[in-house]
Amino acid sequence: MAAMRKRVAIVAGARTPFVKARTAFEEVSALDLSGHAVRGLLARNDIDPAIVEALSWGIVLADPARPNLAREIVFANGLPASIEAQTISSYCITGLRTISQVADAIAVGRIEVGIAGGVEHLSRATLDTFREPTTGLSMGEHMELTIREWKISREAQDELALASHRNAVAARDALDEEIVEVAGVTRDSGPRDTTTLEALAGLAPFFDPEKGSLTAGNSSPVTDGASAVLLMSEDRARAEGREPLAFLRATDYAAIAPDEGLLMAPAVTVPRLLEREGVELGAIDLLDIHEAFAAQVLANIAAWEKGWKGAPTGSVDRSRMNVNGGSVAIGHPWSATGGRIVTTLANEMARRDAKLGLVSVCAAGAMAGAMLLERS
Repeated sequence: MAAMRKRVAIVAGARTPFVKARTAFEEVSALDLSGHAVRGLLARNDIDPAIVEALSWGIVLADPARPNLAREIVFANGLPASIEAQTISSYCITGLRTISQVADAIAVGRIEVGIAGGVEHLSRATLDTFREPTTGLSMGEHMELTIREWKISREAQDELALASHRNAVAARDALDEEIVEVAGVTRDSGPRDTTTLEALAGLAPFFDPEKGSLTAGNSSPVTDGASAVLLMSEDRARAEGREPLAFLRATDYAAIAPDEGLLMAPAVTVPRLLEREGVELGAIDLLDIHEAFAAQVLANIAAWEKGWKGAPTGSVDRSRMNVNGGSVAIGHPWSATGGRIVTTLANEMARRDAKLGLVSVCAAGAMAGAMLLERS
């Protein structure tokens, strides 16, 4: 007989501001950013560190002097030495992977309380950081190929980018509740209330100056930041007197060949997850899609609706998508993005008493992750 799996509750989340690289956080290390997120999560939610049993933390640009950054976070922040700590690296789905690792340990009863999250200090990045090792092309260069294959217009990209900014600006008060101050910074640097379609249309293509359509305005900016998510078994959350924001119902990960589209693996994860769970896309109340590029979101939506790598999902209701903005406006510190998205989506589900929420994140290496959240 298979062991009964326990229900995993998303109890709370916290993050640093997401700030353009080589600006306010240039001298703030990945370890320090991580500490701000973890300490902020514990303090804001009045969590006794003694109940935390595990810390799963992600970073792509690892510091060779701290190969297990997660364990150093425990020591540097005076957390109980008994906390088991592991570091994960899986490109832009790293934050989802850390959540999965803690959630799986809770589901099988090995632990009851854990923290998952990640950090990226892209102020350290070089041009080679953004190139796909197996192909030699940058993520943007790969995306320009996908744009041509899927016939994604520049206008559609700029419209999605504008919506990202407008939604993030409108949601600033809600997003502020998730953010802990770092070095005097209290808000994300990216969202702009002055963004217009005319301004976006005036930006020159960056990756392919002659024929391309990806610009600094419809692509996610290079960003520093960290995020942390508190997970508990449902029983432990109830015993602690805490009302879960949402529950993690199911996850899915997938990979395809880069020449099929470096950032097109969500075309596998989302349809497969929905089919496995017997859920129609139209039943999803809130959908949060990581905006590596506006074009990547549009191409994957087209793939879902067409049924490119799975059964057609039906149309995406844009009014339910990225209602608090996305990575184009907010920024994308790679390993911190998963925690940001899950935290923001779970909080919004709680505010609206939404029943189902869906997360979709693409990643370099032609990978992707998806999560289905529920409230009931």
